[in-house]
Amino acid sequence: MKTTRTPRILIAGLLAIAASLNLYGGGGSQAAPSGTGTVDRSNFNALGTFPLVKQKETLTIMVGVSNLSTDMEKNWMTSYYEDKTNVRVNWVYAPAEQIKERVNLALAGGDDIDLILGGGGFTTTEQLRLAEQGLLTPLQDYIESDTVYMKRNLDSVPGWRNAITHPDGNIYAIPSYNECLHCMYYTKMWVNREFLGNLNLKVPTTPAEFRDMLLAFKNRDANGNGDPNDEIPFAGAYNGFADYSIKVDPYLMSAFVYDDGENRLYLENGTVTAAFQKREFQEGLRYLRQLYSEGLIYPASFTQSWETRHQLNSQKYESVIGVMPNAHYINLGGREEGEPTRWLEYEPIPPLKGPNGLQVTRYNYAAKFELTGKYIPAASKKAALVLRFLDWFGTEEGATVVVFGGKGIGWDSADPGTLGIDGNPATFKVIQIHPSNPYYGIAKWGQGFPNFRTAAYRAGEQSPGDMMASDGSGAEKFLYTKTLENYVPYGNQDLVIPPLYYSAEEASELALLATNINTYVEESIAKFVTGELNIDSGWNGFQNNLKNLGIDRYLQIIQTAYNKSAFAR
Repeated sequence: MKTTRTPRILIAGLLAIAASLNLYGGGGSQAAPSGTGTVDRSNFNALGTFPLVKQKETLTIMVGVSNLSTDMEKNWMTSYYEDKTNVRVNWVYAPAEQIKERVNLALAGGDDIDLILGGGGFTTTEQLRLAEQGLLTPLQDYIESDTVYMKRNLDSVPGWRNAITHPDGNIYAIPSYNECLHCMYYTKMWVNREFLGNLNLKVPTTPAEFRDMLLAFKNRDANGNGDPNDEIPFAGAYNGFADYSIKVDPYLMSAFVYDDGENRLYLENGTVTAAFQKREFQEGLRYLRQLYSEGLIYPASFTQSWETRHQLNSQKYESVIGVMPNAHYINLGGREEGEPTRWLEYEPIPPLKGPNGLQVTRYNYAAKFELTGKYIPAASKKAALVLRFLDWFGTEEGATVVVFGGKGIGWDSADPGTLGIDGNPATFKVIQIHPSNPYYGIAKWGQGFPNFRTAAYRAGEQSPGDMMASDGSGAEKFLYTKTLENYVPYGNQDLVIPPLYYSAEEASELALLATNINTYVEESIAKFVTGELNIDSGWNGFQNNLKNLGIDRYLQIIQTAYNKSAFAR
């Protein structure tokens, strides 16, 4: 089933984007390309029509869930889509915080699972390792033979097909496209505006002002509940939605040297540079160490999950955490149903201006290509049916239904004369489902399923009258507006490692080096900040260990690829 490709290929792990695509022919032919011809399609109806199958079939889908009481059988979308497709879903649940381990066990054990959703905890390097072990189904031939919309969409977006193609020429993660402005600026810092108001403080603009704010949060009963000791000035986490955004260092370190929180690499006048080798990084560590030593950074920030942090800020009506690095509003804590949404207390503030004038944020322009999280195990015999089952979500109607629910339930046509979140005419409106509504919590499958949403589509969502509405209904407008105001001005694409191609051998070597180096860097940052390592006396040893791990070879591989690319000219 392997498809032949050109000798120079793309490594998705560096979020590469090609300038152009190989174009494939469209149409709804039932003929299968080489590699899928042995699949029995006798029970399928014509491609692109419903129901999908003549006689009912079943797919087993593993999903990561935050609440183990989740029952997808009761979901409106489950019965709706079974009626539409004649395909029943057998749901297998895995705790969201354990999804990575559960997926590994299921794949290694050859469990009877046809589709895995929620495996976003895998890096693209780890995904490549699974593929090399033969645990994932290559998808590119099935996309050609068993989809209409997925294939069309791949060919409509320059670079998308290549961005999800592994070094061996195969596609392993089911394509999903989300051209989301705020998703490309995920390294946000959320500050509790009520804390600021209670203490008559302004939004900090420098590292020194940020420290002063945290000191005030710690010592002056910032939440106003009469207890001056229950505030946590700053709390990060080691994993969560967009892991790199939730860590302690990326936002604060970027006032000293650009830190993307992931590989921590950037371009400096055409030279591929590791931030953690720079003296500015050492200065940033010294600043973080100061915050930690003064009790301003929650000690568990390097070991707790985002779920733990979420619970920490959800135990009382009043918030206790003053500042949180986070990609999104969804992980900041919750309140009881009917109470004001907690995240509305928080403001994502602009990046800080550092001592040398640096003021920058991560601009992940490749975030629209969702590179991991949706797989078909190699043990499944139903890859063709899975692709047909998911294909409709590549239409505007299908994407809207899977993300929001049924028309009249989770969304509807836009009201006449209304505007979308970007100020242009709206095309649809989202319906906030009240807890008293029988569809509450069971109206949709959500965006964890593959879907296709362009920037124009997303901007067409009808803008609410008040993006600060207490029920959180203005979330999309809020994220769009705050990102445009506070982050877009500080995104510098010139710092970002551009789309680069590697040979299969280079890609394999690069993946191993990246894993070893990044793991060591993550561990060392925690040790420097908590005081386990001394920032001054331990710095040279840190650099020597990087040398031993192959940092020079790591950077050389990337630099050579960059020098050969059109971006270097």
